[in-house]
Amino acid sequence: MDETIKILREQTILCSKLPALFDELIKIMRDNSPELQESVSKIEKIMRELAENEKKAQDFLKRVNAPSFAEYLAAQKKNIQRDMAEKLLNKASEAQLQLKTQIAELKLLLKNGRNFVEFNLNILARTSASETYGNRAQRASQRTRRMFEANV
Repeated sequence: MDETIKILREQTILCSKLPALFDELIKIMRDNSPELQESVSKIEKIMRELAENEKKAQDFLKRVNAPSFAEYLAAQKKNIQRDMAEKLLNKASEAQLQLKTQIAELKLLLKNGRNFVEFNLNILARTSASETYGNRAQRASQRTRRMFEANV
């Protein structure tokens, strides 16, 4: 049970650090700030530590022949250690739910940024909309590039 608490505590601590870093990254992306690399490197470091923690957790679960920590804890007798482990598991789950919403927001920001870059590349390449979307263009366009094409 001590190993379970140790793994879950480490996971909870790491997961609790990520929301603040993701908020920082979201703010940087919204402000178009150039300090993106530092924030990303902090997140990458914690994600590597989380991956190591996950490997430890999977090894432990294989050793005790349990599919998840929740089922492993449910099979244990009630005591203070089990209660502590359940609280840690709940905190880690809450942090992971918060991270899912932040990741969705980051994906949207990245998609908008990519669309902005594609739009500006089309403008720089002087891609004409009339050759792409006109009736005549559908029949006999000679251009190989289309407006808003990703591979400009």
